[in-house]
Amino acid sequence: MLGRALTWAFSWVYRGDRALRSKLTPAGWIALALLVGCAAFGLNTKTALIHELFGLFFALLLVAAVASLRFRPKVEVTRRLPDFATVGEAFEYSLRVRSREPRVVSGLDVQEAIAAKLPTMREFLDFRPRHDVQRNAFDRVVGYLRWANLARRKSGARFEWAGPSELRAGAEAVVRVTCHPVRRGIIEFQGVTLGQAEPLSLMRRLARIALAENLLVLPRTWRVAPPTLPGTRRLQAGGVAFAGRVGDAEEFVGLREYRPGDTPRRIHWKAWARTGKPVIKEYQDEFFVRHALILDTFTGDDDRGFETAVSIAASHVISPRSGEALLDLMFVERQAYTLTLGRGVGSVDQLLRVLAIVEPAHERDFAHLAEAVTLHATRLSGAIAVMLRWDEPRRNMVAQLLARGVPVQVWVVRPEASQGALDPGPMASAPRRFRVVTPETAREELAIP
Repeated sequence: MLGRALTWAFSWVYRGDRALRSKLTPAGWIALALLVGCAAFGLNTKTALIHELFGLFFALLLVAAVASLRFRPKVEVTRRLPDFATVGEAFEYSLRVRSREPRVVSGLDVQEAIAAKLPTMREFLDFRPRHDVQRNAFDRVVGYLRWANLARRKSGARFEWAGPSELRAGAEAVVRVTCHPVRRGIIEFQGVTLGQAEPLSLMRRLARIALAENLLVLPRTWRVAPPTLPGTRRLQAGGVAFAGRVGDAEEFVGLREYRPGDTPRRIHWKAWARTGKPVIKEYQDEFFVRHALILDTFTGDDDRGFETAVSIAASHVISPRSGEALLDLMFVERQAYTLTLGRGVGSVDQLLRVLAIVEPAHERDFAHLAEAVTLHATRLSGAIAVMLRWDEPRRNMVAQLLARGVPVQVWVVRPEASQGALDPGPMASAPRRFRVVTPETAREELAIP
């Protein structure tokens, strides 16, 4: 009950704070501070005359509020966003503002309006930022600053007020906006807010122009040293087409009659319709190198560790590799997924877009991912496993891959480096391919061969 009440109260305080920040000018903030001060020190009207100043500032703010109510500028706004952005890397884009007013519009500000998804009670209770321990006891106990930090992060990006100081009649101005993505995923742009100070310059007159767009923010990536996986070429039944499970292949051999146990995916439906008997398409089997990139999504409360694991996986996706090799990205998110890259199947952009929106698995049973990897093992030349823990189920999965002759490189992401050394377990025979990293050391460790 306490957590629900705090979440409800914090949401109202946060909305009010955001509204005041958009509405008040710097002079308006001074007037509001003086109003509050006069109210505090002027409670006893018989011993002090400061309550008269309270009435003055209250009247000024009231007049400014009334003067800022009506604002309907005849303005058209268009936005030019990049194809995608990267978390933590600021970028610039342009807003084109065209005036339809018959007169000069001065003092115009422009600010982006994005979808604000406020934290839920569970997200607030689970959120434990690293710098929270540096705050004073009151902030740690009340928790509003932590809640506001999470709310700003969930919004996806932060912007600054920008705009032309003057917009002539019928003219067009280009506004350069700097965006700072603070998380990966989709930023939902809802519109543009135009602001203009009222005559007293205490408040802004605001108008919202609907302009909906989405921007995909990719995970952070780093340079990766080539993995040392001494894997060999493996038989891929059906060739590239069935290795990637998409499209048709050039290795098509011919047609034959259906045999019990044949996969329905190889049925040639047109030939079946002509002959009245099920007919199967045959493909030539091939041998080529195939690596699995296993992403552990079964995280607990360590959000930073999960984001680091996603960045490690994305870094391996973009790292150079032979054009003849395949890379299978395997993870679980409500169900098991396998996405293939290489030999004309898939693309780097597609896998990065998937990693940009991947979320932690709600289930706590790692067996779903281990089962998918084990079934896939006979076709693998090697595997790169990005783990969030190094417990018994994860060690068993790696041991099963090694028992099938699949070399494995393991990355274990831990929240703190001071938690003690980890027993490599089945990776004891290849200690150089067993790496333990933290969010602070991941970038440097990836660059080490």
